[in-house]
Amino acid sequence: MASSLKVLGPLLALLFPLCGLLVHSQNVSWREFVKQHHPSTNWEFSKYKCSDLMRERGVSKDKNYHIFVYTVWHKIEHICIRNWRDHYRSVYIWAPYPFKTLKCYRKNSKNNYKDYKSYSYVEFHCGMNGFVDGIEDVQLLEDISN
Repeated sequence: MASSLKVLGPLLALLFPLCGLLVHSQNVSWREFVKQHHPSTNWEFSKYKCSDLMRERGVSKDKNYHIFVYTVWHKIEHICIRNWRDHYRSVYIWAPYPFKTLKCYRKNSKNNYKDYKSYSYVEFHCGMNGFVDGIEDVQLLEDISN
């Protein structure tokens, strides 16, 4: 009995994070947020261009600008977590640390965008489900020259 608990304990510890990923895969607003605002960290930040990202992600051309937050996704995921089992719901929260951000301003043409890269503090919206579902505001900390 004791030997099975020794094996079962670490196994459950490994499965717990996978349950969180399963919950996120079911969460439409979180998936949409990641699709619209989170470029992959597999590429270097300096390689991203707004025109390419906006076309690739299918972001609405009705807005004058759009923001991408460059970081590992779990840093954004944890913004709305109050403690290990409770989430903030339907509130705006400033992240406690700055992120690399890419703000895309639409030029005269609807298909061309100007890139503006910076380190910025970001205010996120925590949806009713307790996960980030939007960006409310950005406060510039430092410009990143290309």
